[in-house]
Amino acid sequence: MTPSNLPTRRKGWLARSYSNTWLTTLMVAFIVLISVSLSILFFWRSLYLPELKNHARYLTSELKLMNSVNKDWQARPEVRQWIYRHSHVVVVDNPSDFPEVADKAFVGVFTDVLQREIGAQLGRPVEVYFKFKPTPQLWVQDSRDDSFWIREPVVYYSQYSPSLLVLFLIGLPILSLLTIVLLARQLNRPLRYLQRAATNYIRLGHATTLPTQKGPTEIRQVNMAFNRLFTTLSQAQKERTIMLAGISHDLRTPLTRMRLTAEMLPDDFFREGLIYDIEDMDAILEQFISFMKDGSDEPVSLTNLDTIFNEIMVQFAPMEFIYQSECHKVVPVRPLSIKRLIINLVNNANRYGKPPIYLSATVIPTFVETAVDEETDVVTENVVNQEAQEQLVICVRDCGDGVAEDQLERIMQPFERGETARTTQGSGLGLAIVSRIAGLHHGTVEAINHPDGGLQVCVRIPLLSKVAGDETLAADTPTTSEPSDEKHATDKPPNP
Repeated sequence: MTPSNLPTRRKGWLARSYSNTWLTTLMVAFIVLISVSLSILFFWRSLYLPELKNHARYLTSELKLMNSVNKDWQARPEVRQWIYRHSHVVVVDNPSDFPEVADKAFVGVFTDVLQREIGAQLGRPVEVYFKFKPTPQLWVQDSRDDSFWIREPVVYYSQYSPSLLVLFLIGLPILSLLTIVLLARQLNRPLRYLQRAATNYIRLGHATTLPTQKGPTEIRQVNMAFNRLFTTLSQAQKERTIMLAGISHDLRTPLTRMRLTAEMLPDDFFREGLIYDIEDMDAILEQFISFMKDGSDEPVSLTNLDTIFNEIMVQFAPMEFIYQSECHKVVPVRPLSIKRLIINLVNNANRYGKPPIYLSATVIPTFVETAVDEETDVVTENVVNQEAQEQLVICVRDCGDGVAEDQLERIMQPFERGETARTTQGSGLGLAIVSRIAGLHHGTVEAINHPDGGLQVCVRIPLLSKVAGDETLAADTPTTSEPSDEKHATDKPPNP
């Protein structure tokens, strides 16, 4: 993986994380933070602030009393000392015992309130200081007379529990977050199972049965509904397979009789024209049936592409091929669907182009940079491409005249044909079948006019090592899958 791929992977991981547990956790963390902040604001405004204002009034009266004593009884030191001893505060007039005032962040919230309230009642600035050691003490000094401080022992402060306060401010949010994380994971687990079941159905054509006997009632009801949905889809798939087989049999029987009748016609001109039309009808019927078979019921398996290409070249012999393979390992694909895809490309190249036909298969390291849908956790092609570590590129090129540039995208649509193909056999479903099979593998199809001449169609398929909810490719082995009734490629090669 190249360094340029790393930001995309990190973005994808963050997007998936935010869309699962962490988004819920962050939302709850925000709510808990708001709740704790409102609680602190309530206690501060309703309990602590009124108490501080009342205490400021008490300290103001004590400070006024000491100022009056120092002024009125200055000549009677014994009276002053008696008042000092019987007061609720301690008067400190020895400069050596004065406190060393220093700012304290947490306590400053309380001392600022006291300082502001006392100063407002006295009409002049005061100094308020809180000292923790050796015992909690509150010191107040009047700016009018800095010869003394009054000191109030905060007797009940030591009964406050700092650990309880820390537990409330920090422990409660942490405990709430842990609880929410566990609950979110518990709620998201069934959703991951549901996502995995949907992914298996998309990739493998089957889904594991979701549990309906445990979990919340809503989750069990959703699982029951999805189990019924998967059962209905599987039944519809079986019925469609049976219907297509019946249509193929019922329509080919009269075509065979018509072919036998045509072979016995004496007129060579009419016989060859009728046989040509019958073969054209048979080819169109084959393409219709092939288009209806999406191959979703075929399991993914490790496949050797060299074997498939060799079988196709033998099947189309003596057509001239030039095969270039750089895929020397097995790849996880639906083998019959991939074979049908290549056969349709070869048929298209042979029918509308000229030999030789170039075939190539390459596995390249890649990382498709696509936007991740952050609002949903449903498996999409974007999510699949974000998990692809390698990419399989299959290209088929002819040496014909190519296709007009304005028709390159249009020929990928069903029943659309290029201007040069309107006089040849076909129904215009060949490249549409290729696009459908590529989409089944979460791949893309690109048609370009090759610089050396001819039309080149390249199919890019991400080789999945991990897909939103799956552990490894081994986990994709189906537990109950329907055997495919497709034994041969659906598009017949031209008669040699």
